[in-house]
Amino acid sequence: MTTEDFCNATSVWNSGTYGNEIAWVCEPEDVTQTAETVADFVDARSGKAEEYATEKGTLYVWENQQSRAGKKKGNLFLMDAGDFRLTYFDGEV
Repeated sequence: MTTEDFCNATSVWNSGTYGNEIAWVCEPEDVTQTAETVADFVDARSGKAEEYATEKGTLYVWENQQSRAGKKKGNLFLMDAGDFRLTYFDGEV
């Protein structure tokens, strides 16, 4: 899976259509890679994410998340890419 695939998947959350570039919530260069598992993300957020089926797998979305006290809240997006996960946060870090 590429970062562009990830951005295409975010358009499912935003518009209901995979690959709708005008509905992307991120740009490929803003997507990060992590070794943390989906379970790690669930545990860290004390709750299950909303799940969206896409052509490239499940997109997990936690809405209204805060990276730390005093920072602007945002949405956290995650996809499992096998040996790694791709993620994007649209709030303030």
